[in-house]
Amino acid sequence: MKRLRVALETQYAYGPATGLGVYARRLCEALKKRDDVDVVEIADPSFDVWRFDRRLYWDQLRAPRLLRAARADVVHCTGGTLPWRTPHPVVLTLHDLVWLRGANRGRPYVRWYFGDVQPRLARRADAIVADTEAARWDIAEGLRIDPARISVCGAGVDPSFFDLKNQRSAGALAPDPYILSVGTVEERKDLITAVRAVAQMPDVRLISAGHLTPYAREVMREIESLGVEARVELKGFVDDAELLSLYAGAAAFVFPSRYEGFGLPPLQALAAGVPVVAARIPVLEEVLGDCALFAPPGDASAFAGALHGALSGPSALIERGIERARTFTWPAVAGSMVEVYRRLV
Repeated sequence: MKRLRVALETQYAYGPATGLGVYARRLCEALKKRDDVDVVEIADPSFDVWRFDRRLYWDQLRAPRLLRAARADVVHCTGGTLPWRTPHPVVLTLHDLVWLRGANRGRPYVRWYFGDVQPRLARRADAIVADTEAARWDIAEGLRIDPARISVCGAGVDPSFFDLKNQRSAGALAPDPYILSVGTVEERKDLITAVRAVAQMPDVRLISAGHLTPYAREVMREIESLGVEARVELKGFVDDAELLSLYAGAAAFVFPSRYEGFGLPPLQALAAGVPVVAARIPVLEEVLGDCALFAPPGDASAFAGALHGALSGPSALIERGIERARTFTWPAVAGSMVEVYRRLV
């Protein structure tokens, strides 16, 4: 069978670690281990895309030049955006429709680019890849396209998270219990609900790890108004080593997000043997199954009640969660992706 030459956009793996970066890096690693694909990375590690003008330059000028120069059999853009002119066939990973759905704030020109221009360009993709069935139907409805054009390839959990179970069994839990929240501190992630829930639980702390956006100022005001400054910490971005340490020591994990395309952090918590409380939205129910406790989005009292249940240590739920997390692997994602590539070529 002919080896496929794939131009894979991995730019988001450089700079601040986000879900886009984890996805690009782990997918690239898994594809490179296969013997039926040659991967050409489309990236410039010296270039920072984490500002709107730089992202626009990357999408519409720098990336298209690198994609054309790669002379690949298929192009794969992993960041949810496409150039106006791109080589074909092109695969687009579209994790969600966060801008089209109004789930994120931003200046008018940012909302116009991500919420208006990019959905139009997405319809030009030869294939669209989503992470979940729930996201697939959301994207099909939002873009007004046939769901058959969208393939679900999922995401994986890094093996390092499974290793944390042994650390936790050996006493890695913090002496004063804390609840962990991981993810960019932005409005749709709804960290304020987690803060309000912990305010009802006087004996625990809340630690948030994730890039801070302007929404973090609203979170800090809520923390101050509730008088829980001593029990809530917003760490901002942390490196991989510190992130693993935070998972290892957490008594429970909270994920109150109102809108997701997948929800990798709570799945990582399952892998680590950390009990999870998440918002009851279709995507998270699909990913976490019956291995987490759920609360209605935005209901702080329900989250507090569920967190009390999680802290009681439901061992059967934890073991079930670890086994579920093992079914999400990057080699499997890469295999599904190669099937998409071959259908186009």
